[in-house]
Amino acid sequence: MSPPLLSHLRRNAAAYGALLTGLLITAGATAYVQRGVDLRREQLFENAVTDGSVALLQRMDMYQAMLLGTRGVFSGSQEVERREFRAYTASLEARRRFPGIQSIGFAQWLREEDLPRHEAEVRAEGFPDYRVRPRIVRQDHAVITMVEPFDGNNARAFGFDITSEPVRHAALQRALETGLPAASGKVRLVSEPKSAPDRQVGFLLYVPLYEEPEPSTPEARRAQIQGFVFGAFRMRDLVEGLRFPGFQSTIDLTIYDGAGTRATDLLYTSRSEQTPKGRGLLREQLTVLVAGTPWTLVFTTRPAFFEGTRSSHPATVAGGGLLMSLLVFLVTRAQVNARASAERASAEQRRLASEARAAVRVRDEFLSVAAHELRTPLTSLKLQLQLLFRQLHQGEPVDTLRLERGVETCERQTTRLTKLVDSLLDVSRLSSGKMELQLESLELGELVRELVRRFEAEAQTMNVRLDVDTSEPVTGRWDRLRLEQVITNLLSNALKYGHGAPVDVRVLGDKAEARLEVRDRGIGIAPEDAARVFDRFERAVSSRHYGGLGLGLFITRQLVEAHGGRIFLESHPGQGTTFIVVLPRTGPVSGTQMPPPPPTEPTGPLAP
Repeated sequence: MSPPLLSHLRRNAAAYGALLTGLLITAGATAYVQRGVDLRREQLFENAVTDGSVALLQRMDMYQAMLLGTRGVFSGSQEVERREFRAYTASLEARRRFPGIQSIGFAQWLREEDLPRHEAEVRAEGFPDYRVRPRIVRQDHAVITMVEPFDGNNARAFGFDITSEPVRHAALQRALETGLPAASGKVRLVSEPKSAPDRQVGFLLYVPLYEEPEPSTPEARRAQIQGFVFGAFRMRDLVEGLRFPGFQSTIDLTIYDGAGTRATDLLYTSRSEQTPKGRGLLREQLTVLVAGTPWTLVFTTRPAFFEGTRSSHPATVAGGGLLMSLLVFLVTRAQVNARASAERASAEQRRLASEARAAVRVRDEFLSVAAHELRTPLTSLKLQLQLLFRQLHQGEPVDTLRLERGVETCERQTTRLTKLVDSLLDVSRLSSGKMELQLESLELGELVRELVRRFEAEAQTMNVRLDVDTSEPVTGRWDRLRLEQVITNLLSNALKYGHGAPVDVRVLGDKAEARLEVRDRGIGIAPEDAARVFDRFERAVSSRHYGGLGLGLFITRQLVEAHGGRIFLESHPGQGTTFIVVLPRTGPVSGTQMPPPPPTEPTGPLAP
C-alpha cells in the first residue's frame, strides 16, 4: 500500500469508521424492520389457520347436530314411514344448507335369521328387486333401509349391509358402544358411480338409535340397538364450501385421514398441478378430532400470500440509513479536515480543537446509542399504529381482541420511550448538580418487598423466581423516590442478564450501616469490566444483544454516593453477579453535595 494512501486512511479513519458504523446500524435496522414484516405475515397465517380449523370443526358440529335431530324423528315415533322420512329430509334442504352431504339415511340393525323376513317386507312395500347385499353370513347386520334423496345415485345404497366393509363397520361399532356420533375413515361412497368424472372420496357419520330409555353401558347398548341414522359426505364438496381468509387464493388446505400425512390417507387438497410452488412457504400441521376420528390438517401458503403481504418499509429504512450514513461520513470527514487545519494553528487553537473533538466524540456516541434505543420502540410503535389504522378502515367488523393487543403493544413501547427519556433527564440533573434529596425515615426491607412485588408479573413472564430475605428491620434516613430508583435498576439488571435463573435479594444491617445485596446467576461480569460498568454509557455486554443506553448503573452509583454510600459488585463470568449497596443509616452527612459529573474527556469505548 502506497504511503499517500496510508496517510489518507489515517487522516480519514474516523470518517470511514463512521461510514462503516452507519452501514452496520442500517443493516441491523433493516433486518429488524424486515423481521417485523415477517412476524406480521406469520400472524396473518396463524389467524387463517385458526379460522380455517375452527370453520371446519363448526361445520362438522352443525352436521352432527342435524343428524341428532334426524334421530329425534325416529325416537319420537313408533315407526317412521318412508313418506314421513322423505318429507322431513326434504324440509332440511340438506344439499343447499349442508354443502358436501350426499345423502341422509337410516340403517336398520338386523339378526341373520331376520334377513329373509326383512327382504319380504320391503319387497311388499313396492320394491320387488330389493335384497340385502353383499350377502355375508354373520350374526348381526346394519342394512340401509331408507336413504334420501332417493335418486339414481343414492338408490345404489338401498339394501347395502354396512357391516360388510371394514372401515364403515369400525365406525359403526364405535358409535354403538359409545352412544356418540362416530365418523368413518376414508371411503368411496356406494352412491358414487365408478365411471363418474367427478368421483370423490368421502366419509360417513353414524348416530346410533336405541330403544327407550337410552342405555348407559356398552352391553346394554348392544342389546337395545335399533339402527343408525347416517350422513354420507363428499369430501371435496364439503371442504370447498368453507370460508376463511386466503383459502384457495393464497392459502392451501390438505386433509388426511388419521394422525399422519400418508398419500394413501389423503381426503382432500386444494393444491393442483397448476398451483405455484416456491421456497420459504409457511406451513402448519395440526390434528383435530371429528366425531372421534383424527384428521390431520396441513395449511400451506402460496407465493401469492407473500406478494399480498409485501411491505416497502425495509427498503425505506435501508435507503434512509444509507443516506444518513453518507451524510455522517461527509460531516465527519469535514470535521477531520477542520481538525487538520486547526492542528496547524497556534497551541491555543490546538487545545480548543482537541476539546471540540472530545465533545464531538461524546456527542456522536450518545446520539448513536440513543438513536438506536429510541428507534426500536418508535419502529414497533409505527408498525402497530399502521396495523390498527388498516384494521379500523378495512370495512369489516373490528376484531376487538386484535385491537386490544395492538393498543397494549403501543402502550408498552410508549412506556419504554418514557423510561429512556427519564434516564436522560436524570443524567442531565446529576451532571448539573440540580437533583435534591428529600430525606425521610424508611424501613429498607419494607421498601424492597414492595418493589419486588411490582416485579413479580415480569419475573413470572420470564419464569424467574425472586427470593427476598429481610429477616430484620433496617431503618434509616433516605430519599424514598431515589432509593426506589436504585433498587429498581438493580432488579431490572438481574432479570435482564440472569438468563431465567433465580434472583436473590437480601437486606442486612448493623447500627451504622444498611446493606442491600441483589444476586443473579446469569452471565456474570469479567474482572476487567467490573469498575467501568458504573460509568456513563458503559456496558459489559454487546448492545446488539442487550438494549439500553448504558445509564442505569451510572445513575445508580450517583444516587448511592449522594446518600453518602457506596456500591460495588462481586462476579465470576458464567456464574452470576452480586451487586452490593452500603448506605449510612443516618443519611448523607449534612452539606453533602451531589457527586461531580464525570470528566469531559471520554474513557473506555468512547476514547479515541
